[in-house]
Amino acid sequence: MKEFNKLVGYRNRCGLSQRKLGECLGITASAYSAKENGKAPFTLNDMKIIHSILESTLQEPIDFKELFNI
Repeated sequence: MKEFNKLVGYRNRCGLSQRKLGECLGITASAYSAKENGKAPFTLNDMKIIHSILESTLQEPIDFKELFNI
């Protein structure tokens, strides 16, 4: 099971809920939660969307690989 501590940290810094990121991905909050908790995989497209949202919200570069432990 992957841990996404950096993702959770950045999401919280941006003031974004799991529900909001789920909406951005077109999924429910519980489906997003399963991904963030390592119970379901993020697709590459999911990762690109989340990365873009976090970078644009914080207006700072975020290392993609570090964010998703890849």
